[in-house]
Amino acid sequence: MAIFDEAGYRDSRFIPEVWTAGVWTEMRSKLTIGSDLVCNRDWEGTIADVGDAVRIPTVTDPEIEDYDPTAGFSGDPKEMTGGKRTFEISQSKAFRIRVDDIHKVQSMIGGKYMHEGTTRAGRKLAEAADSYVAGLLVAAATAQNAKKAGHLQDIDLAATPDALFDQWIAAKVVLDQTETPDEGRFAVVSPVLQGRLLRDDRFIDVSKFGGDEPIRNGVIGKFLGFYIHKTNALPTDVHLVAGHRIATTFADQIVKTENYRSEKFFADVVRGLHVYGASVMRPEHIVVGKVIP
Repeated sequence: MAIFDEAGYRDSRFIPEVWTAGVWTEMRSKLTIGSDLVCNRDWEGTIADVGDAVRIPTVTDPEIEDYDPTAGFSGDPKEMTGGKRTFEISQSKAFRIRVDDIHKVQSMIGGKYMHEGTTRAGRKLAEAADSYVAGLLVAAATAQNAKKAGHLQDIDLAATPDALFDQWIAAKVVLDQTETPDEGRFAVVSPVLQGRLLRDDRFIDVSKFGGDEPIRNGVIGKFLGFYIHKTNALPTDVHLVAGHRIATTFADQIVKTENYRSEKFFADVVRGLHVYGASVMRPEHIVVGKVIP
């Protein structure tokens, strides 16, 4: 049963909200670097399409000044906001799913075919978004390292467990020096680095280092105060991105879900558009570990 009538108009039985909700839920659950454990979503607002701008008011530090109990303050207080920063919703990725009988599939909400289609679309969109945000984090840490060394750490995958442990300590110290909040720190690792860490009893028995929480989606443990995530979305020479969610703002939305009749097959097609953007607003709270030649 097609989703177009004899005149070629869309059949009203197509329900875009159902498809959008399925893809959106799956994508959000599979995001690692783009998740709200790594990025903040404080400024998402209303995103209508690619090219939209997200405006963020910048907050300045207050001045610490002397106070005279007799004369009071000597001047006016410093204004809290120092202007605005913007970043563009510059990325757009689409999915397309060919369906022979969309009305039948929609009648099986929660069933195998509907779930499989939205699940796979959500996973692939999450992979693309994670890779994009990872690239921004690496670039920001590289630029920050040029100002103050330490934000790029040399990861030696052939090192002993003790040496790798020391590299973790070095990354932690850099974040401590930039007054990165202790609570909520993350560390995203490559599968290769995770494999190396699993040879270290200090990583396996994370309860010794404040990690008594059960493993949940996207988190494989807690180590030295960092929530550890594993991902394949890092650049090939990068094996660690550590920091805090206050550093990076991410905004996204599935803005369009629609259907059309395939020109090549006797079938209908569902397609959706995911738009997003991100900005590393406070790069001093990011450390990257990579293989440095």
